Amino acid sequence: MNSFRKRFLFLLSAVVLLVGIVCVGYPQTGQSKEKTKQEFDLILHDGTIIDGTGSKRYTADVGISDGYIQSIGNLDGAFGKTEINVSGKIVSPGFIDMHSHADTEVLATAKSSLTQGVTTELIGPDGWGPVDLSYMSELEEKGLAINIGSYIGFNSVWEEVVGYDDRRATAEEIVDMQSLIEEALEKGAWGISAGLFYAPGNYAKIQEVIDVVSVAGKWRTNFPNHIRNENNHVLEATAETIEIGESAGVVPVITHMKVMGPSNWGKSLETIKLIQDANKRGTFAAADQYPYLASQTGLIAIVPQWIQDGGHEEMLKRFADPAMRGQIEEEIHETIQSRVSDAGDVYFPTKQTTLADIAAEQGVSPGEATMQILEKEGSIRTIYFFGHQEDFERILKNPTTAIASDGGATVSSSTHPRRYGTQPRVLGNLVRVEGLLSLEEAVQKMSGLPANIIGMVDRGFIAEGMIADITVFDANTVTDKATFDNPKQYAEGIEHVIINGQFAIKNSEPTDVQAGKALKRSYDMPSRPISLNEAHKVSVKGHLVNENHGGAKKGPKINIMVDQQADQTQSKAKLQIIDKDNNFQINLDELGILQTYKGWASFTGTVKLKKNETMPILVTIDEKDPFTGKETIRVKIGENYQYSGTLKGELKVD
Repeated sequence: MNSFRKRFLFLLSAVVLLVGIVCVGYPQTGQSKEKTKQEFDLILHDGTIIDGTGSKRYTADVGISDGYIQSIGNLDGAFGKTEINVSGKIVSPGFIDMHSHADTEVLATAKSSLTQGVTTELIGPDGWGPVDLSYMSELEEKGLAINIGSYIGFNSVWEEVVGYDDRRATAEEIVDMQSLIEEALEKGAWGISAGLFYAPGNYAKIQEVIDVVSVAGKWRTNFPNHIRNENNHVLEATAETIEIGESAGVVPVITHMKVMGPSNWGKSLETIKLIQDANKRGTFAAADQYPYLASQTGLIAIVPQWIQDGGHEEMLKRFADPAMRGQIEEEIHETIQSRVSDAGDVYFPTKQTTLADIAAEQGVSPGEATMQILEKEGSIRTIYFFGHQEDFERILKNPTTAIASDGGATVSSSTHPRRYGTQPRVLGNLVRVEGLLSLEEAVQKMSGLPANIIGMVDRGFIAEGMIADITVFDANTVTDKATFDNPKQYAEGIEHVIINGQFAIKNSEPTDVQAGKALKRSYDMPSRPISLNEAHKVSVKGHLVNENHGGAKKGPKINIMVDQQADQTQSKAKLQIIDKDNNFQINLDELGILQTYKGWASFTGTVKLKKNETMPILVTIDEKDPFTGKETIRVKIGENYQYSGTLKGELKVD
């Protein structure tokens, strides 16, 4: 037996009790666990816990050690190196921003994100970002104030292989793009982002996108897409994204979902139905949304795609052609009218003026003014006031819509206010003032739901065994301050932010601690819906065999039986691992709510060791490993002990 396995089995031999809860639901009100004489790095006393599942809030203490949530319940008899009373405050999972355009040089401090309660940002959205994901390690080495993860961008991959010309990809180029995507997934990418609205990704036909993305099917990941058209053809573009996801075997996500332009208002009824219909037929489809009726992108967004063919220089040549300039001017006008009411709704935050104002000052049309700005200044940041409240609310309330900023960490004073106010705006304006969501729904849309969409298994919920990414806020005062004219105003009401067990915000002030990590995803972390209010059963019986460590000899005996009834917060369960040869045994009698999805299951908890020490445990179960085709069990205890084995026996996840 190799030394690693000996260390693992020695650790397990010290286990006397596994006291755990599943990562999506600590037993609610009426549950109290006396855990005397325990010691923790930090105890949050008497907080009102909203756990990220959407379940009803409850009051409990939270004990944190070694970067993990070790205990939830009554910890009056325990000792904490630091103890804080958070009575009357909401203790929630740290918010996960699954669509961030963070300025990477700001990630070392990330005050704009931390003051919103954000603990993790996913960068590389809309199809962009470096093709080589080693840049994530470089960012981590420089120091991170928050956690980050990265998508692999379809547009970046297309540009790397095919270039910026509007042409078809060859069979060899398809294979090359597939290789780049698979390499990125192997390095921990959290999905394949796309911006089929933007050149050169826009040049790819639907079958080409499917062919390239299909290599990710066995990774069980997601496909967030800035759809080809958010205005006149929003229905077709939404349907296309869902078709790509279904055909390629990945979760389609309509990113920053919206309906643009007065002539299209009301179409959210149909776009949401497309998502709902996909879910009804067994395809998990989702969306994300920011809480503003204005978008931000470049000025080039109102220039038709054919004019951009070949890149910026080719576009400028077309502008310079007198025979084409008039046609381009008219097509820009048509695009403006499809996105917003008029050029007065096209706002430049760096200039604090509108396209209509600039056109009037210069005595030209908005289309001509657009070309002149692009010729002299490039595609400057532009805010488009596009939306309609009824569409916004309809998208927001759809159960598979998460909240994401489309912003991210910044220090800019001329940007969209969402980069300083997204999450507090939801909690303050949408929940407290307008009553569009309950607090439980809002927290779920900013924590548990985005965690599940991108595939996280150890973040996004308040539960034992979960990594301690936690946000504590005052529900009565939390609010955004940023405006379109003065965006650089930090949010208020976020009192504490804990990242990997360390304070990033304490008493509403940044601590300058760089506790963030560059997070990586693996194929056993599937993108999935939240499995709540459903009946589930998991049964495992047999022996574990690790063919890479110790040959094919029978390993520990394992027996798992979990019966989760619908509308219950706690499962009837039994878990037993016995290794007679190495004299250890684990027994478990109860679990909380179980996470399952298409033959996969996962739960977290804590392992209690001698001398009353505890360590977090994460168990994942696969009926059919997508790479080996075998029944597989994976166990992780703390940061240093892992065991992955093929099951010789019977396994079933319902």
